[in-house]
Amino acid sequence: MIEININPIMLEEPVRISWYGVFIIAAIILGLSLALKLAKRYEVTPSQILSFFVAAFLGGIIGARLVHVVCALDFYLAHAELIPQIWLGGFSQFGMILGGLVSVVIYAYWKKCPLIRFLDLLPVPLLVGISIGRVGCIIQGCCHGGPTDLPWSFVFLHPDSFIPRDLLGVPLHPTQAYEIVWFLALAGILLGRRKHLQPIKGLSFLIFLVGHSVGRFLIFFTRGDHPELQVVAGLTQAQIIAVVIFLIAISVLIARWRKSQECPTENATRS
Repeated sequence: MIEININPIMLEEPVRISWYGVFIIAAIILGLSLALKLAKRYEVTPSQILSFFVAAFLGGIIGARLVHVVCALDFYLAHAELIPQIWLGGFSQFGMILGGLVSVVIYAYWKKCPLIRFLDLLPVPLLVGISIGRVGCIIQGCCHGGPTDLPWSFVFLHPDSFIPRDLLGVPLHPTQAYEIVWFLALAGILLGRRKHLQPIKGLSFLIFLVGHSVGRFLIFFTRGDHPELQVVAGLTQAQIIAVVIFLIAISVLIARWRKSQECPTENATRS
């Protein structure tokens, strides 16, 4: 068992700063830095990266919070004052991806920027950023797993942790760590196979959607927060969304791959 007894609040005075907020900021900085480093390989300029980043960040924050609130609507209707308090956590990964994607698509068509190239560049920085953010979740105690007797379980001990009182001191699935391992492995695969994937525009992003959806679907079976969100056959909204995204992404991926085999030159040059 791994005991976690860290105060989620890093600093109380003169400004209240949480470890979660620190790791979110670190995730944004590292993700953006990695995107800028990869820009040349994907024929995207640094200025375009920065513009895309602003669009994706704003859309992602709005989408992530909106989907989270909708999924836990009964709770937020009873505690409406918590809706704008985003520094306490409460974001949907799928909402972040959807909101960011919509805003990036709108921006790309408005400014006539290379959308597909940016989408192929996006997965690795995004996966690394999410993984760093999950470290903040571990310290804060949010997005926790359900009870388990596995030897690598997390045991949260700090009284200010976001863990429910009845789960303090109880061995839980380290769901945050599961996601970190899964996402970093997916990022490593995409980065390692970049030269093979890059000639087919959009392939890296589609593989990201497939891999992300599979990971979220499986890991959510070990989640212990918000059991009331199960809606169909024991599946949560997040798992249902994962299935929908997986089916769409795998269908487009297969069609894209088949087309690349028929017209390899056309797909390699199209942006």
